[in-house]
Amino acid sequence: MDTDTIVPVTHILPLVTIRRDRKLPVPGTVLVRVNERVQAMDVIATADVAPRHLVIDLTRALGIDAASAAQQVKRQPGDRVEAGDILAGPIGLTRRAVRAPADGVVVALSGAKLVFEASGEPFELKAGFPGVVTATDGTWSATIETTGALIQAAWGNGRQDFGVMRLVSRGPGDRLQTDQLDINLRGAVLIAGVCDHPAPLHQATELSVRGVVLGGMSAELIPMTQRLPYPVLVTEGFGPLAMSSAVYTLLSTNAGREAALDGRMADPFTGEKPEIIIPLPSPQRTNLPQDIIPLAAGVRVRVLRKPYHGSVGQVREVIPSAVSYPSGLLAASVKVDLDETGPRVVPQADIEIIQ
Repeated sequence: MDTDTIVPVTHILPLVTIRRDRKLPVPGTVLVRVNERVQAMDVIATADVAPRHLVIDLTRALGIDAASAAQQVKRQPGDRVEAGDILAGPIGLTRRAVRAPADGVVVALSGAKLVFEASGEPFELKAGFPGVVTATDGTWSATIETTGALIQAAWGNGRQDFGVMRLVSRGPGDRLQTDQLDINLRGAVLIAGVCDHPAPLHQATELSVRGVVLGGMSAELIPMTQRLPYPVLVTEGFGPLAMSSAVYTLLSTNAGREAALDGRMADPFTGEKPEIIIPLPSPQRTNLPQDIIPLAAGVRVRVLRKPYHGSVGQVREVIPSAVSYPSGLLAASVKVDLDETGPRVVPQADIEIIQ
């Protein structure tokens, strides 16, 4: 069997060079130059988002018949208006009127129907973390580089932010509870263990936190966390999974430092994952992370499925022939010395390499 089998790599690195491309969703204008230093919340590029078209029923809005409603129109096709400007009316004792829902243009009138084009909100692309611009194409993207700690997670809710990390758990498997959260954590990035109830996350919203990092989280909380205004990152997976010792140590020893949270969804095709970046000074040049590492003896891995889900260990041997499992499955496998349970045989499809 080929000992150079490639498996996914997750980075948990205390000091490395981090280089990320920041891209606009549509062509626009990049505002920064090569070698320019930027901060996390700096806007580095902007673009105009496509406008929305709305059909406004003047009959219903004014509460009168179509012929009368058409006579109340105050704007003509081509007129540009600002949000709140009157489009039709006012009428009656209550001075009922139809107002522009946003800045935009009156596109057309057809009887008592008015077509309105609402201007799209400008899209602002932020740097995400402090660093130096190393490349830009002027219209789509800019590349930003820094040195620091890099921790890639298993899941994120799609949001991004930047703030000072505060440790709220007593250990990597500690359950996050509301009594751990108080006003002193306002605006912080919270580092916790396991969350299995929505109450602490709602309380974190009231504290205007900048993010929450968990080891494990109940899968039932996924829909709720996707509606939260701050990023939520889960480092190990769904269920009562304690944060791995490597991740917990790296985060806890850097508590009090600023961190960038990127809760993007994992993409198996590009290799992108939700991640935490902790900018750190470095007196010397550091290397970029390795995105491809051959599976071989001595490599650190993490198990992704039961019964050893979340366990970390070192590969002792890449088994040369397929292994038969009780389920009847034949699979390429490795023997791993797991930190907590000792030697175990695990399918290659159930592991990821930890760098």
